[in-house]
Amino acid sequence: MFALDSLNNVTTLHSADSVLQINELVIEIDPVAIRGRDATEQVLLNWYSKKYDPQGTKNKQTIIKDYITTTGGLSGMVAKISGRLNNTGLEDTTRFLLSNKQIYAYLIATALQEDKVKEDDEDALYNTVLRSVTNLPRRYFLARLVTEVVNARKLRLKEDNKQWQRLDDLTLTQGISIRFGEVEPAVMAILSTLYKEGDIPTYVESYIKRSIIPAQSFTSVVKKGMVDYLVQLGVQIKSEEEFNKGLYDDYFLLAYNESRKLKTVNDDPLDTARTKGAEISWNFTVDTFETTEAQGIIPENILAAGALDYIYYMGDSMQVFNIANALVLRWASGMLDVPDGITATNLYRFHKRRIERSTPEERAMLYKRVLNKGNGKMLSSMVANKDFPMFWHSLMSEIAQYIKKTENSRSNEQVSRSPVYQATKNLQYNLTEFMTGMAHRQVHEDYAHLQDALEIIKSEEIITRFGGRRKNLWNVIETVAKEDLETSIPTATLRTLAVEGNKVFQWIANFKEGTVKEDQFKAFLSSGEAWIIAQASMDGDDFMPSNKESSNGKAEKNGKNDDFDDWDV
Repeated sequence: MFALDSLNNVTTLHSADSVLQINELVIEIDPVAIRGRDATEQVLLNWYSKKYDPQGTKNKQTIIKDYITTTGGLSGMVAKISGRLNNTGLEDTTRFLLSNKQIYAYLIATALQEDKVKEDDEDALYNTVLRSVTNLPRRYFLARLVTEVVNARKLRLKEDNKQWQRLDDLTLTQGISIRFGEVEPAVMAILSTLYKEGDIPTYVESYIKRSIIPAQSFTSVVKKGMVDYLVQLGVQIKSEEEFNKGLYDDYFLLAYNESRKLKTVNDDPLDTARTKGAEISWNFTVDTFETTEAQGIIPENILAAGALDYIYYMGDSMQVFNIANALVLRWASGMLDVPDGITATNLYRFHKRRIERSTPEERAMLYKRVLNKGNGKMLSSMVANKDFPMFWHSLMSEIAQYIKKTENSRSNEQVSRSPVYQATKNLQYNLTEFMTGMAHRQVHEDYAHLQDALEIIKSEEIITRFGGRRKNLWNVIETVAKEDLETSIPTATLRTLAVEGNKVFQWIANFKEGTVKEDQFKAFLSSGEAWIIAQASMDGDDFMPSNKESSNGKAEKNGKNDDFDDWDV
């Protein structure tokens, strides 16, 4: 029997081809991508043959497929893996590479021969293939696309130039669309980024190494913001010697400070709503306090749900909103003396905006509708997301089980990630469905409200007055809660639930089974484990304040109709 390969040459079918069946993409592929895959196939065949047939006694074109058919029981296992991969939502490049039978066979063979996966371990083989295809084959394939476009454009890249040394990593990060007519524009966009940024990213990394600022403060978002700011500022490093002397450090520190501001929310919907033509934009990235101690999935919906969960724990469970209210009341009544300045302005601004902000009842309604958390009352037309707690519990359970199995397994055995991945997918679909409508704007505004409250609580004047010996915002929250709200708040536990939980939401939003990197998965497991431990320490307690009573448990007073008689403290 005969078939046409990707080069339109007639080739004899191999008996292994019947099980190496990964569905081709139904889109039109760019010719550059087709040639790049052919080149990748040949390179992998050469590497494999050189290692497992150094004398050259075997047919290079069939050596890998022969291994599959001559290894007892392997063909049946490969058929199962193929079935699972065909039912998996793979992104374009991953599916394009796997649909090449030689590349797919190479990944199967090396998983068994080099990664020591057992032939009868379906889950381990499936996961290893998915991880491996995003490493060596993908790297070489993308490099070939860049090389062909560069050669076609007759561009000359100096390999010793620092900016071009970043080309591989930037290509992997941004990716290259393989659809017809899109390869060259995608490559040119990457080259344009390198031209624009020059050596600035390299100098940012060097600055981080010698900076007194903790390295963990320089997240990927912060570093990208620093690069963008320095490029926009037009900073030109004349020589590495001058840089090493610290002559440009002021610029880099300024860039860091500006990036930290942009890292959270850069505009408040209440401000932009008053400006004609203004646009509201936020990527739902939240403050992790590091410096103070296409399947129908919509990642933005999931990130917004994660920001809402963060607000639930930080704003209402930790009572940050009520702490800020209590401080405003102290200031208004003369019990708190704050000199004129930024803190006084923030206190007054917080007070005057209370009528425009979401009420505790409105926030509670949103928590209930999207996350089914708390006891908020909903409108008759609303439906609570009753499945979310079940799906979240399932994910946390699978994380715990995976960690347990990994600790108990022998070093050469791989534990299946499939249950963890499936639990993640369930949450992707669930949150995509329920985080809709006006909820995005509500979350954006509530996070801006939360940041206003935190800005007051962590101000120098407030920390000096209420920060105790530790002099931090967490001590302020605990102190004011005891004195004004007559309650004890476990700030460390709630902070973990908010911050580590948000990291899990980010994992869910960005999850693509075929592109999971080892460090990403480990970081996700670490966050999940921290969340589980923190939740267990809560012992079922709910720190959400009642919407019908004040936070200290006393009935709301029927005071005079003044500026402060409707505050929930």
